[in-house]
Amino acid sequence: MIDLLSSAVALDLTFLRQMPISPFFILGLSVAISLITSIANRMVIDINDYRRQMTESSRIRRELMKAMRSGNQRRIDKMQRQQQAMMKNQQKMMSDRMKTMIFFIIPFFLFWQVLRGFFGDVTVAYMPFDTPWIGTELQVSNWYFFCSITTSIIISRILGLTFEIETEEEE
Repeated sequence: MIDLLSSAVALDLTFLRQMPISPFFILGLSVAISLITSIANRMVIDINDYRRQMTESSRIRRELMKAMRSGNQRRIDKMQRQQQAMMKNQQKMMSDRMKTMIFFIIPFFLFWQVLRGFFGDVTVAYMPFDTPWIGTELQVSNWYFFCSITTSIIISRILGLTFEIETEEEE
C-alpha cells in the first residue's frame, strides 16, 4: 500500500502541461467539475416544480405587460401581486441552488490553486484568431473559463436544468 502511494506521488505528470494534451486535459477537468456540480444541483432541485415556476413566471410577465399596454389598473395590480408571490418562490429555489454552490466553492478554490500551481504561465491552448485582452495564447485560467462556460451550458441542457420557455403567439 505504501509503495502504491509513493509511486503515485512520484508520478511525473509534466506531460499534461504540454500541447496537444494540455487543452484536452483541462477540457476533461471542466467536464468532470461541471458534471459533478450539475448532478448535485439536479438532486437538490425538483425539476418539474422548477419548470412549472419558470413557465408560470413567464406567463405572469406576459400578462402584466398586456395589462400595462391596455391600462387596466386592476389587472396590473393583480398581476403584480402574483409576480411578487412567484418571486418569493423563485428566491427559495435559488437559495437551494446557492447552498449547493457554497458546498462546492471551497474545494473548487483549493483545486484551482493546485491547477494554477501545476500549469503556471504555460500556454495551454491557442485561439484561432487574435482577441482583445487575451491575444492568441491562452493560459490555464482563460482556457478553463472557456471550457467551463461551454461544458456547463451543455451539461445543464442534457440534465434538464435549463430549458426553453415557449411563448404564446399574441393574437
